[in-house]
Amino acid sequence: MNRDMVRLCAALAFAAVLFSININGYDLWPPDEPRYALIAREMMDSGDYLLPRVNNQPYKEKPPLLFWMIAAASSITGEVTPLTARIPSVVSGLIVLLFTGLLAREVFNARIALWSVLILMTMQRFWWNSRFGQIDMLLSACLTAGLYGYWRWEASRRYGWLVLFYAAAMAGLFAKGPGVLVFPVLFVLVRSWKSERPIEAWTHLVVGCACCILAYAAWVIPTHLAFAQEVQETAGNGLASNMFRQTIGRFFLGVSHANWPWYYLTTLPVDWLPWTLFLPWVAVWVWKQRKENASVRFLFSWILPAFLFFTVAIGKRGVYLLPLFPAFAILFAAGILEFIDKGDEKWKLRISWFYSSILLLSGCIALFAPAIISIDIPSVTLSIIGACLVLPVFPAMPGYINKRMPYLHLQFFASFVLLCVMTSFLVFPLVNQYKSARGFCSPIANLTEKDVEFDLYSVGFAREEYVFYSRHFFKELYTGPVPLEGNYGMGELEMLKFQKEFSRAITKSVETVQIQDIKAIRPDEVEALRAALQETVGKKGYPEALIEDFKNGLRKEADEFFAVFSSDRPAFLYVQDYDWRWIYAIHPDMHGAVVLDHEDVGSRSVLLVANPAGAALMGSGRDS
Repeated sequence: MNRDMVRLCAALAFAAVLFSININGYDLWPPDEPRYALIAREMMDSGDYLLPRVNNQPYKEKPPLLFWMIAAASSITGEVTPLTARIPSVVSGLIVLLFTGLLAREVFNARIALWSVLILMTMQRFWWNSRFGQIDMLLSACLTAGLYGYWRWEASRRYGWLVLFYAAAMAGLFAKGPGVLVFPVLFVLVRSWKSERPIEAWTHLVVGCACCILAYAAWVIPTHLAFAQEVQETAGNGLASNMFRQTIGRFFLGVSHANWPWYYLTTLPVDWLPWTLFLPWVAVWVWKQRKENASVRFLFSWILPAFLFFTVAIGKRGVYLLPLFPAFAILFAAGILEFIDKGDEKWKLRISWFYSSILLLSGCIALFAPAIISIDIPSVTLSIIGACLVLPVFPAMPGYINKRMPYLHLQFFASFVLLCVMTSFLVFPLVNQYKSARGFCSPIANLTEKDVEFDLYSVGFAREEYVFYSRHFFKELYTGPVPLEGNYGMGELEMLKFQKEFSRAITKSVETVQIQDIKAIRPDEVEALRAALQETVGKKGYPEALIEDFKNGLRKEADEFFAVFSSDRPAFLYVQDYDWRWIYAIHPDMHGAVVLDHEDVGSRSVLLVANPAGAALMGSGRDS
């Protein structure tokens, strides 16, 4: 092994430590981590690894590759934990770094390859996703391996590299679904635009994509057939509906995460931090190299078509561009090293001064915050955070004295590494107190572990973190459209709009009513809640028959719940504050219920409610 490969391996080993520091030191955070961990756990519990389920219900949103990896990691300990749920992302991040380094060495040189890896691992978006139990880093690993394979294919014309390109695309398909093919299709079309052999490129594109789709179909069709039989729907309709939602619906109809065209112009500078400060010099270098440098054109062929596609698409998220980050990092490395070697020393000093000023200001705020404002963070923790922010400034002092900054890029790298360590050990555990549902769900989890028989419900929201940490499935109420008997001259979309608008109006009306103690709502407060509801219903101007039909639909959906909740069988309910208000006001059966706990979990104010049998089983309720 030559010296360059030793350096690359050392960088990967360092990244493994950086990505995995304290990843088991805080709980799984919504929305994605608990969901994917729960699916993997249900696979392990049921022994069915082909049909993903969440809360014991069919899950059709994403393919199973990540869930398989989480289950494989968890099989070592026999339990899905934050560590085992995040290991696939750590490994995927290392794979991305490996192929980024190999590609950069091929298209430029070993020095740029090393710094491509160092810069990529310290881009805040990449570092975060490399330790977060989400699909996108796994997808990026697949596509980066494929990108390296395609470069080797163009250089050698050995078909094994082309097989790697499409095998990686196929793996990406099993990671995130059919929309993944956007990346290889656009890339090959652009590469073949002025190619000497466009027919060859189009042929292998058609054949390769066909193989990917056939392999994916071999899993997705039997899966949807099985799910359709289970829920008694037509398999073709279910498959077509899901495919439409995950492709056309997600990208062009904005069924989720709709954003403006300029969205990525606002997110990328943040995602590239701290290296964004070098962006003007990187942009100038790339612009100068765009025509003469074949390596830059190759990377542009990967970046520009996908960037334009996702800019035009209505559905947007920062992680959608994560597969482009290896190419971004290579261009950043080449441009930054050119600036370090040949750039104006005055500008290097200015960048360092600006960066150091931000660190100093942030550190001073952390150090002196307890003396200025009341803050619920231990002063020792704030002092350590402040010291970690200020410390990276001191190694740059000799450069300020000598008016030369030959190691400016090292200052950025080292300071961000220190911030990552600080964030992992200090910041994430603090945030965990706000985001985690584990503590709130622990009373239910304790009953589950004792094999106690009880029923669990969730009203108005279905969040996987509550299922995961309760270790018990719950039955969902009022989480979807309420079935109505008539259509009242409304189309499906108009009816859905009515239900959303009406439900929103109900929750807003009860939130305005002053409740002294949500755990013990008084009779006069019940009357105030009912009056607010009645006033809201009268104001909306919908036909009275429609309103009555909607009310009857709500009652029918909850019949089973109220039958169980009023019985001698222990039953528990997760419900948000505002939903509890209107439920308590209109359902007398709930007046015997006991509120065991009331906490803020993330952005939600949530109650744990029990019927008398459940309260007796649990013992005395906890203080909030």
